Amino acid sequence: MTPREFADKHMHPYKDKGDELIATYCPFCNGGQHRDKNTFALNVIEQVYKCHRGSCGAQGHFVELCRHFGELAKTDTCSNAQPLKKYKLPAQKPKLITQTAMDYLKMRGISEATAIKFGVGVDEQGNLMFPYFDEKGEHVFTKFRPARKINKGERKMWREAGTMPILFGMNLCDVSDPVLTITEGEIDAMTLHEARVPNAVSVPSGTEDFTWLDNCWDFIKKFKTITLFGDNDEAGQMMIRKLLAKLGDHRLTIVEHECKDANELMYKRGKEAVSRAWSDAKEVPVTGLLNLAEVIPLDPRNLPKATTSIKGLDRIIGGFNNGDVTIWTGKRGSGKSTVLSQIMLDAMEQGLKVCAYSGELKSEQYQYWTDLQAAGSEYVTEYFNETEQRKVRYVEAEIRSAIHAWYNQKYWLYDNRHTLEDEEAGIIAIFERAARRYDCSVFLIDNLMTAQISTIRERDYLLQQTKFVSALAKFANVYSAHVHLVAHPRKTSDITDSDEVAGSANITNRAANVISVTRCGMDEGNDLMLKVLKNRWEGNTGEVRLNYDEKSRRVYDSVESVGKKYGWIQWREISESERGNMPW
Repeated sequence: MTPREFADKHMHPYKDKGDELIATYCPFCNGGQHRDKNTFALNVIEQVYKCHRGSCGAQGHFVELCRHFGELAKTDTCSNAQPLKKYKLPAQKPKLITQTAMDYLKMRGISEATAIKFGVGVDEQGNLMFPYFDEKGEHVFTKFRPARKINKGERKMWREAGTMPILFGMNLCDVSDPVLTITEGEIDAMTLHEARVPNAVSVPSGTEDFTWLDNCWDFIKKFKTITLFGDNDEAGQMMIRKLLAKLGDHRLTIVEHECKDANELMYKRGKEAVSRAWSDAKEVPVTGLLNLAEVIPLDPRNLPKATTSIKGLDRIIGGFNNGDVTIWTGKRGSGKSTVLSQIMLDAMEQGLKVCAYSGELKSEQYQYWTDLQAAGSEYVTEYFNETEQRKVRYVEAEIRSAIHAWYNQKYWLYDNRHTLEDEEAGIIAIFERAARRYDCSVFLIDNLMTAQISTIRERDYLLQQTKFVSALAKFANVYSAHVHLVAHPRKTSDITDSDEVAGSANITNRAANVISVTRCGMDEGNDLMLKVLKNRWEGNTGEVRLNYDEKSRRVYDSVESVGKKYGWIQWREISESERGNMPW
């Protein structure tokens, strides 16, 4: 796979800018919470990538990028591929280790036999030299450090420039043993050898340089398990986090210990403590997989959900469960918005907080319709407009004040005056804030067609629509919320199947429920018909006939529903002094 082929598959949409392909959203962090754009760049000449979002910071070579996404780079097509960069062989060869250098290693707990086995020597100035040998035993890289305790501000280690970074000690590894243990320093690798830990190696450059990974990839692939024995400082933990991301296809384990590093653990606790810590390494779960036996059992009696004032609907679907998406469909003017507005009131009556997006109504009109339904026909006033020759309905100020006090801080409405290029991202971002800050758990999008789906090409519209609904499903699951989504049907006749929802068929696949709303004929004795076309939890489908109260805009299938009194009514029945103690 070439960089452009990768971009077409994993970075769409993206744009060309000189030698770089700039993704609209980083394929690692997806723009983060604020959906930051154009932070991810893939250089097609140097074949390196980087995300400039500080909290992401993903970077590396194109080969690593392909491996992370399960692809094969064109530069990585065979196990005999040459290194991506030309390196030179070390000019300096280690001299026989001096007594001074050996005394320092012994002070660190490293025996002469171990030092000889790893080929440790000294340079002309008496500095320790750590030669790195590849699998064939060729000396390809060298690190240096003073053979004494480092003074404050003094350079601790350095390398010979231009040599090929690989793993220290890899030439001593037995590939028939399934476990490879990676440490952060040469002395740590030798410490593990002292503790009889097999196949102990060290990275050459801590957390800043992972070019060794490309050079050692074929070697690493020979091992079933990779154990990470890192330092306990921030740099060591950063190395572990980055390696977990880069080695995700392996079985990974992490050693936990109480000291700065493996060598200090041996110095303070002994070799047995090092061996024990290694043996007790904890396996890193594979991201995206759950042990089914460890999942918290579901008790259907206590399943978080919102019921409605439409008893027939509750009998069929059992209520709207948290973590799900419900698709509502029907012809324009069929009553979808009316039914859903009432369902939002029902949710608040159960103590839940709600948030809605309306792409068609201004906020004051949305509030007006909500207030009519909350009031009920008993508290809706009518007058006849002579000019327009029609009845006009409204809620008087005293009642309206009580209703607003009831749903104050409980009902949030997306401000659709702020038009965004990719409004679907804005909707989800606002919903996430409503869930976190205001504890909203019931959400409404009315409707899918008015949520401006951003796309570069017209033919990608259905794909973007599917991604939007998938993102809503993920949002509902992560925040234990329920999302109601209005989507128009493909045709204007009666809807009998969930596949008749307009747009990609994939959007109904992600939904737990699909419900259609239609107007009944004059001879059918009812005003509206709800048809449950899909119900994932119960598997039940069916029809619910509803009547419509024009005065209050309420729908109902029982006398109790049309006359239902919502919580605001308490406001008028308590004294002035008690109102200050009300929770709303």
